[in-house]
Order: sequence, then structure tokens, then C-alpha cells
Amino acid sequence: MTFSKNKLFLFAFILAACASFMAQAQVKVACLGNSITYGLTLQSPESQSYPSLLGNMLGAKYEVCNFGHSGAAVLRKGHHPYTDTPEFAAAIDYKPDIAVIHLGVNDTDPRSWPNFSEQFTADYLYIINRLREANPDVRILIARLTPLRATHPRFRSGTRIWRLEAQELIERLAAQQHLELIDFNSPLVNQQRLLHDGVHPNAEGARLLAVEAYKGITGQYGPLRMSPVYSSGMILPHSRYITLEGYADAFAPITLSIDGHTYRTRSSNRGQWQVTIPPLTPSREYDITVSDGTDTLRLSNILAGVVFLASGQSNMAFTIGEDRNAERTIASCRDSLLRFYAIQPRFITNNITWTPQQVDSVNNLLYFHPASWQAVTPHNAAPLSAVAYYFARELRDSLRLPVGIIQNAVGGATTGSWTDINTIEEVMPELLINWHHNDYVQPWAQQRAITNSGESGRHPYEPSYLFAAGIEPLDHFPIDGVVWYQGESNAHNIELHASLFKALVGSWRSYFRNPDMPFYFAQLTSIDRPSWPKFRNSQRLLAKEIPNTAMAVITDCGDSLDVHPRNKFPVGHRLARLALQHSFGFPIDAHAPEPIDARITSQGIELSFAHTADSLTLAHGSEPITFEVAGPDRIFAPAKAKIINHKIILYDMDSKNPQFVRYAWQPFTRANLINSDSVPASTFEIEISNPALLAPEPGIEAGLSGCFASKSGSDIIIAGGCNFPGNPFAPGASKKFYKGIYAADTATMAWRPIGQLPQPTAYGATATTPKGIVLIGGTDPDSSLASCTLLTINQGQPQLTPLPSLPAPVDNAYAAAIGNTVYLAGGNLSGTPSRSLFALNLDADTPQWVKLKDMPGNPRVQPVMAAGVNSRGETCLYLFGGFAGRHGNNEPTLELNGLCYTPSSGKWHTVKGPVTPQGTPLAVGGGAACTLSSGKIAVCGGVNKDVFLEALRNQAPDYLDHDPEWYRFNPYTLVFDPATESWLEPVDTARATARAGASVIPTQDNSFFIYGGELKPRVRSSETSHISL
Repeated sequence: MTFSKNKLFLFAFILAACASFMAQAQVKVACLGNSITYGLTLQSPESQSYPSLLGNMLGAKYEVCNFGHSGAAVLRKGHHPYTDTPEFAAAIDYKPDIAVIHLGVNDTDPRSWPNFSEQFTADYLYIINRLREANPDVRILIARLTPLRATHPRFRSGTRIWRLEAQELIERLAAQQHLELIDFNSPLVNQQRLLHDGVHPNAEGARLLAVEAYKGITGQYGPLRMSPVYSSGMILPHSRYITLEGYADAFAPITLSIDGHTYRTRSSNRGQWQVTIPPLTPSREYDITVSDGTDTLRLSNILAGVVFLASGQSNMAFTIGEDRNAERTIASCRDSLLRFYAIQPRFITNNITWTPQQVDSVNNLLYFHPASWQAVTPHNAAPLSAVAYYFARELRDSLRLPVGIIQNAVGGATTGSWTDINTIEEVMPELLINWHHNDYVQPWAQQRAITNSGESGRHPYEPSYLFAAGIEPLDHFPIDGVVWYQGESNAHNIELHASLFKALVGSWRSYFRNPDMPFYFAQLTSIDRPSWPKFRNSQRLLAKEIPNTAMAVITDCGDSLDVHPRNKFPVGHRLARLALQHSFGFPIDAHAPEPIDARITSQGIELSFAHTADSLTLAHGSEPITFEVAGPDRIFAPAKAKIINHKIILYDMDSKNPQFVRYAWQPFTRANLINSDSVPASTFEIEISNPALLAPEPGIEAGLSGCFASKSGSDIIIAGGCNFPGNPFAPGASKKFYKGIYAADTATMAWRPIGQLPQPTAYGATATTPKGIVLIGGTDPDSSLASCTLLTINQGQPQLTPLPSLPAPVDNAYAAAIGNTVYLAGGNLSGTPSRSLFALNLDADTPQWVKLKDMPGNPRVQPVMAAGVNSRGETCLYLFGGFAGRHGNNEPTLELNGLCYTPSSGKWHTVKGPVTPQGTPLAVGGGAACTLSSGKIAVCGGVNKDVFLEALRNQAPDYLDHDPEWYRFNPYTLVFDPATESWLEPVDTARATARAGASVIPTQDNSFFIYGGELKPRVRSSETSHISL
């Protein structure tokens, strides 16, 4: 073959990088790849890169050349195609007998994968075909991608997902093209400290890749072996097909014999083998023989029964020897059919510094002692888990079957440490970053880890560590379920634990290949730690949320001063009863009493419960205790309780508007409610399904003005408002502001209180949108407000959701909505009359108030505004009236004309204002407006232009002393047609609408309701009228 001068130089350089024994080589091995193959960041790539180490491992019969190129990628249209590199050309010219390809890591660059990922398989196949063209007999091994640490800057933004997609395509390509797939991910995924920059392996990491490549090339994955948990004396699940698995050299013939039957298979190219056997009979003892033609494994004394994994932290690790009943329990441990595979830590996580040798063991995932299956006897019982033993003993007594327990619990362990790294990377990758000092791991656990193994050493509390060191070595052993006791090291962050616990359950179900695997867990006990009540309630909710889980309530087992209560029998007993009910179909109800409803009755608050067995009763005392009640403010106060007809009745409580009930909400609780099976009720909080009605606010009977108002279903809604209760003209009479939310069915118009605003408010603006009722600005007794709130009514109950605040406080403005965009016009802005127009788009990703073009002319306080469709089909805002008092150097003004704002153009133009039947201009400032179902706009109420303007200029001393007729409020309902921008004939509705500050609510039949307002200054109306046009 002819080489160019440059190509000859490169080829000579690559040959120089090959193993020194090349001259004697018989088999040429080419390692194609990126910077990981090249050995970037290694001190000496020529000697430390995985191809160099591979050459040393293979010996003189092989020559290994490194064709790695930093930054290289598969995608030929991507940012750095490997096929454009001189290393690729040299690899083709090399005509290797064996090619090891590790490419795809750099294809996850945002410049490449989003644009060209669909060409990944074809482009990878192009590389393979070029190698086959150079040597038709070439043997090709393609590698699963090395891991990527969560510290990578693009981990969250796409790189993690794109890497998984590339990984899947590589595996699919290997299967479709009958290529040998080797695994560069597994050796490093649980040793990510070896990826010192998050991507590139250090020297030890490169060695692990070389070992994997060596196994792939030679097929030497042996010797024949199974995980130690598959060993003599084990108990396997009965009555279902079981898959046994192990390892041998590649493509080795595997023969497995059991009970006179022989099963044959071959190991894969990576040395893995599996054999599925039919269900075993519990009454038999079995032997298993496995052979690969060279080695033989013989397992004896195997039983069929039930198997559970018992795991968690120190309360699960708490031993029989430490239990309160240790002496009696240990003496009774004589059962050859109850067996433990107890995986015990080499080093306890006490407050000591580990030796360098201990830290090295932990760094290499050698944290646990080797274990073996042992029947429980008085000689070996003391170090075993007390909870697991009591659980297993009850299963033995009830099922009359052999019971096996795989015990694997570590004191202080966190939920995250038991969860596999891939799940954490998907659910909460932040947990992995700087875990010694982040906010995700409990500070106590962080400090203990630093004390034991330092800042750089690994530790059992490290996220995913215990899964890697303690769960993966079980090699998918078939189990019937999990019993779990953990949470103490996660009680500092309830919400975080909820996410992690769901991730843990999913992680283990995936690993043990059983998506419905039962998961029985113990709730935390009670101790004097402030966060524990809320944590216990969170655990209760998790048991309801996650399918095939159940929780044992053990609050009655707590110790106020000791996180490790010494009486573990009730814990194991209650977990066992849950398993008997759910896993084995026993006709029992093993659950704790669970609240299912709380409602107001004539007797008080009535709580109904499920899982009462036959009845509710008390563990001690003469009446139920630790019940508390709160109103919307969630300030809880004690309530008395009694049991009537298997229900709890709460009475004698301080809350005038009870909405929430909680129970046993003390860190160390003496709660006493149990069912007839003596199972205690959990800590819980429940919302009352029919909250007690608010007592109407004193003074509201005088009527209100300046309310928020809208409609919800068949109800009209008002909120807030103000008045002068009692004698409004008495010396010292002051304006009172209200915070109640009231509803009235339009058929009866009987007002009922349904909730409260956060603070007393009047003179705000209301806009009704498809998302709910928007309450904007206003004033409280002290100042103007910038707040904005979304009010929704669900089953008669109000829910208030904060919205972005206005740029500045605004009161006495008017609002209207077009779809989910709310507009606010005029009013006082920071106390000064304003011409401003603001908009809030509730559909925006991040809604914010936006200032639009100011209205022309003078400022307008208390204008009226509504939306309508003009002759061009554009929805516009129509604004009328308004006034401004003296401000700065500006004299008072009062507006009689109207304005139109077109959102599509952002422009204002003037429209005619309303007039009397005689053609006299009308002032409607202080009135109200709404869009009718016909599309026309109704305007009513408002001050008289002459009387009010004179009062703005110079209010007479007797201004407040006249009869209502003297103030001549607008007596007409005026209808504006936006299609023609003209007014229809006014309708005299003086008896119902001659008010200022009233609230109007449109209905579907071209009518509206009007509530409240003032008949004259200081005098309010409490009437609600229905105006049909």
C-alpha cells in the first residue's frame, strides 16, 4: 500500500506507541476511540492508557496500537468526526485482526446530537465497514460508553440523556450486526472517583478498562462462579420459576443439575449465564451442581420457602443481643428452617478516624465481610438484626415454610446511599455533587463521613455507595420482598426524602427484576426531634402513594432520649403481619387506623377511619389525646376527643373556623388511639371536607363598597370591601376594611362566608379569566397594595394562589381580561393619579406585569373598563369616566369621554362618552362596567359631574349632610356597542344602580348582578339587584 509522507509519519508514530514487543506480534489489535482511548489527562499516555496496559496483559502474541484521538466522535456531520482524523486513516492502513472501538462520548455535544443523532448508527457502521474492507476477517469489539459524572457542566442540559440514547444505539448495533459488545461502563460506574475530571479515567480507571478489553479479546471471564449469596444452605423462593445466574469464560458450556433434572446453556461473550428452573417444593432439600466442563460448583442443603431482604440503617442493624428481650429470644433460637445471610460491615461508622487500610478497602467497595447462609442458633443469633429475626420468626410460625433473610443494614445510612447511581442521576443528580458539603445529605452524616474517611475517601453514606457495595453483589438473587427500617438520617428534609424513597423503591424493584416487589417499611418511632412528626406523616402518605408498599406504625415504641428503642418485637411483628396480609393472602387487616374523612357535624368534628379491625380503642387513658385543630391560618390548638360508634368526635376547640385536624404531632408523642388489634394510629393531618362556615364579620351587614367581585358556577362571589359600620356620621367614625370571601347562590341570594383574604382589602380591581378570578391591588387600612392573587373556587372552597406583584402599589383602578391576559388601567399609582396601563399574561412561562402605553389625556382614578369586539373583529378595551383630585401642581379633573385601547396595535383612540336621554354628558367615574353575554358593555352608577368636581375642588363643610338624592349619582344603566362604538338608549335603573363603588357581575342571559356601593358618601347599600337588559 502506498502512504503519503504525512500518513507514513503518523503511522510510524502510532507504531512507536505500540507495545515494545510489536516485532514479535502475531495478532494486531487496534484500539479506536477518543481521548479516553488516547489517555488524555494521564501523566504518561504511552504507558498508562488502556491500550498500552492491554498490550502488557495480552503478551507477546499480540501487538496493540492506540488509535485514539481527543475529541473524536462518530457522527460524520458532527463537530469532530473520527473518520476525518489521521488516526482513523492509520487504523485502516494498519489492517487490524482485532478492533476495539470506544466512540460516542463526544457525540453528546449539543453541536452534534440534537442535529444528527439519527445518523449515529449509520456512521458507526461506516467505521466498522471500513475496517472490514481493510481486513474482511477482522474481529470487532464495540464498547458500551464509559460513565459521565454528574459534575459535567452539561449533565442536566441534555448530555446525560443523549449518552443514554447513544448507549442504546450501540447495544442495538452490536445485536443487529452480531458484534461483540464489551462493557466499559460497569467497571467505572460505581467507581466514579476514578473519573477525575468527570469524563476521563485516571491510571486506575484505565487499568480497569484494559482488564475489560482483555476479557473481551481472550474470553477469559472465568473461573466458573456464582455470587456468594448463591451458596450452600440458601433458601430460594418456592412455587415460582427461579432464574439462577453466574459467570464463566465466554461461550462456556454450562450444565446445571437439580433434583434429577439437567439444564444446559452457554455463557455469553461477556461470560454471563442464566438458567431458569421450575418451582421448587418447600418440603424438599435440594442440591445443585453447576459445571462448565472444567470447573464444578456443588451447592447443598438448599431449601425452598420465602426470602426477604432486610435493610436500612441502625434500627434495622440493631441486634438481638441488644434487644430488651435478648436473653429469652437467643435461648429460643433453635430453628434449622430459619436462615440468615447476614452481610455485616467490616467497619462501624462510629465517631473515629479509620486507618488508611480501612479507607482503602472502602474506596474499593470492600466494606462488607463475606457472608454465608446460616440456620439461626443460640450461638450465632446475638449479632443478627432483631427486627428481621422477629419478622422472620412470625412468618415461620404462620406459614410453616422455610424462611430466609438477607440482612444488609448500616448504621446512619441515608436513603440515597442505598439507591443505584443511575437512578440518582435521573432523579436528583445534585445529590452526587460535593456530597460532603451539599444541602442534600444530612449534616450529621456528612460530618461522620469526613471523620471516618476524610474529604477524599469514600464512605457508606456516600450516595449510591451501599447499593454498589451491598446490593449489586447479590446478583439479582430472587427475593419475595423487602423489609425496610430507615429514615432517621433523612428526617432533616422531608420533601427530599419523599423523592428519594420513591426512587429507592423503583431502583430495587428494577434491580431484582420485579416491578411489583412488595416493600414493607417501618415508620419512624417518636423521639424529641422537631422534624419527626412531619416526617412520619410524609411516610404515611408515601405508603398510600407507592403501590405494593405498606407501613408499620411504631410510634408507641419510641424513647424520648434514644433513637434506638430496645423493644424491637412490635416492629418485626407488625411488619410480618403486613407481609402475611399482602404477600400471602392471610384474611387479616394488619394496617394502622387510617383517617379517611373529617367533617363538621352537630356534635363537633367527626373523623372516620379505615383499618379499625373491630373498633377504635385506647392504649391508655380515658379519652383520646393529642388531637389538634386549626383554621385557615394553620395555627393548631388542642381539641378534646371522644370515641362514638367507632369514630372520633372532636369538641371544645378554640378554632372558630376549623379546616385542619392533626394527631400525634409531637416529636415524642404519647398518643393513645389504637384499633382492636392494638395497632396505633399514625401521626396524621387531614383537611376537613366541609369546613365550618366563617362567622360573618361584624359590621358587614351595613353593606360594602370597593369589593372584589366575580362569579363561580351558580354563585356570585365578593371579597373584601369597606364601610362605616354603626353610625357613619358619629364623631370619630372610621372606615372599616374587611377580608371575608362570601358566596351567594343566584337563586336565593343568601350570602355565606367561605373564606378569607390574606388581609383586609378594598378598592382593588377584579378580572375574571378562564384560570380564575384575579384580585389586584387595592388598599388596606394603612397603605396601598401591589399584591396580586388568583382566586379559584373548588367544591365551594376558595383557594388563593399568589401571582406576580404589580411594579408599584395601585388602588382605585379598573381591570378587565381578554382570555388569560389581565389589563389594569388608571387608579392611583404609588399614591398619585395615573394614566398607566399594565398587562399580565397568565399563560406566559414566567408571568410578569408589563407596562403598556399610557392612556392619553388626564389621569383617571376610578374609571370603568370592559372588553369588547370592534367592527374589525378585534377585542379591545373600552374605558370611560374617571377623575383626579388635586396632585402636585395639577388641578382636579373629571373625564366625560371614553377611550379605546387595541392590544394588537398598542394604540389608544377616543370614543364618545355616555349621555342622558336629553343628551347631557354623564360622568361614570366611581361606577361599574361589565361585558354582557351579547358582547355589549353595560355601565352603571358613578358620581355626578358637577357635584363631585366641585367637591374635588373645594369640599363644602356640609358636603356629607345631604340626602342621597342631592348627590345625583348616575341613575341610568348605559349600554355601549363596541361593534359600532356607539351608545344605546339609556335605561333608568336608579333604584338599583344609582351608587358609587358598587360591584357588578355579568351572567349568561344578557344581565348582571350589582352588589353594594354607597348611596351617598359614608352610607353603603347591602342590597344585591339583578338587572336584565
